[in-house]
Order: sequence, then C-alpha cells, then structure tokens
Amino acid sequence: MTLIFVSLGIGIAIGYIHPLSPRGVKAAHTITMAGLFILLASMGAQLGSNEKVLADLSEMGLQAVVLAGCSVLGSVALVYLARDFICRGLEERMAGWRRRVRQ
Repeated sequence: MTLIFVSLGIGIAIGYIHPLSPRGVKAAHTITMAGLFILLASMGAQLGSNEKVLADLSEMGLQAVVLAGCSVLGSVALVYLARDFICRGLEERMAGWRRRVRQ
C-alpha cells in the first residue's frame, strides 16, 4: 500500500512541477482509461471464477447491488464536484507553462 501512495505522490509532484502538454494529457487519458478497463475486466473475471462468490450471490443479491451502486454514484459525484477545481488548477498551470516555454 505504501508503494501506491508513494507512486501517487511522485506523480502529483511531477505533474505540479512540469504539467503535461495538451497532447500529453490526451495520451495520459488514453492510458488511464485502458488501465481502468483492464482492471475492471480482471476483477470481473476473478469474481466470475470464484465459486463461493457465485454460490452466495443469491444471498448477497440486493445488498451487493445497493453497495456497488452507491459506491459508483458516490465516486462519480465526488469527481463531478472536484472537476471544476481540478480543471481550474490545470488551466492556471498550463498558462504558466506556456509563458515559460515562450520566454
């Protein structure tokens, strides 16, 4: 778990010090989305191959659906709320980066 937080911190520091160009942002978005789809597919495959989970699915039923749905909705809501703050910060950093490049 420490490795995850250290990696995240290093990524944030690099992004703060040297923001990506618009082309780099597109590439990072594509890579992130591909990684997310691979992660979700591998999690689904792992759950689908687990006989205990499949056997207990009828017992978990509604509770599992509600918990999963609330998790997704909560995540989407927080990203939506934080989007303007994050985009504003990125635009300010990109403007500074463009000024430095032109000098």
